[in-house]
Amino acid sequence: MEAALTREIACRRFKNGVMRPFADDVAVEIRVRLRLAGYGERELFAAPIDPEGLALGHAALDMLPQGLVPVVRRAEGLAFDLDAVPDPRPAADSSLPPSVAAPDLLALVTRFIAAPGLWDGTGCFHRAALFDAGRGEFIARAEDIGRHNCLDRLAGYGVRQGVSLAGLLLFLSCRVTASMMEKALRAGFRMVVSRSAVTGAAYDAAVAAGVTLVGFARDAEARFTVFTDAAGRVVA
Repeated sequence: MEAALTREIACRRFKNGVMRPFADDVAVEIRVRLRLAGYGERELFAAPIDPEGLALGHAALDMLPQGLVPVVRRAEGLAFDLDAVPDPRPAADSSLPPSVAAPDLLALVTRFIAAPGLWDGTGCFHRAALFDAGRGEFIARAEDIGRHNCLDRLAGYGVRQGVSLAGLLLFLSCRVTASMMEKALRAGFRMVVSRSAVTGAAYDAAVAAGVTLVGFARDAEARFTVFTDAAGRVVA
């Protein structure tokens, strides 16, 4: 049986000048523990969704140097013992992904936001997704309470499937901060599209790395802002 993602709590809501009893759904969080041989231990708070994938992705992005990936040696409940092994995935071309026309990019934003998700029930979940331009489809999606966890989950997908993330477009619902951009760069992304804002430090990191960074991608308003795109990946 899958763990419940939300639980109902009794509270009070003040609205239109009146306080009334109210029942609301809140997101459930679990504590995931991972021990990576030779690299230390971490504890992560996350939604109760695929804790093993989260552990693999977090270890890959935040604990291991390039050229190594984690594998699960032992799993016990929400605790995972991991080992590091050579990354079997071929090195990706740093010039990827291919260019995309502006109207097509906006259509992808609409598909990303319109997909069914957990936000509607609680307003508490971020989402992220991988788009494969060659296949013309989103190949993986992730949702979690923490925005960094979403990226860890996508990295876990890449480790499990033997897929390099460098040639894929990363779509985010959250702000692109310095920490998110650093994690995206470690994952190998060359193009990041966010529905939300971009910070100055994230912009500087994207410029330095030659990453295409798009923010404020709003399907309802039919707009987005290209902050940096030295490779010319977004075309009119």
